[in-house]
Amino acid sequence: MSRTEESTILDRKIVFTVSFIVALLVLVIVRTNGWRLPLPSWVTRSFSSAPATPEDAVYGMLDAARAGDTKTYLASFSGAMHDQLVQVVKENSEAGFAAYLKSQNTAFQGVAVSVTDRPSDTEAQLRVEYVYSNRNEVQSVFLRKESSRWKIVKVAGSEQVKTLVPYGSAVTE
Repeated sequence: MSRTEESTILDRKIVFTVSFIVALLVLVIVRTNGWRLPLPSWVTRSFSSAPATPEDAVYGMLDAARAGDTKTYLASFSGAMHDQLVQVVKENSEAGFAAYLKSQNTAFQGVAVSVTDRPSDTEAQLRVEYVYSNRNEVQSVFLRKESSRWKIVKVAGSEQVKTLVPYGSAVTE
């Protein structure tokens, strides 16, 4: 191998390495600032993450509420429940609804989700327990799988559960 060929190969390696590092730094900066790169729809469809389990759907709904992301929150629901929530957003405002979602999520300290009934591959009933500082509240949430995505179709009224030791208090013997 001649000296010019070695020099050319070395130059290509340097250009590739520098390009790779610059691209990596750009991606890190974009990611840390919360920006998203515009991607074609065929890419986003193939990488979109639909909730794999009913529990994932509930946690996704709670995450969207915590972030005040009304579009993702509304996409977590289906049927009459979805229609009612859309009507609430129309009657008020999207910003007001987002603020309401955020305020509701600051009230509880934790949440526990468990499947209570799974009559078929497309239906599930979950028990969602919200942990507050002085009490717990339990709700039954009903989900249906629609085109590979779990959606909430009904939420039963909440029931308060008295706790023996309030959340966050010191436990002594």
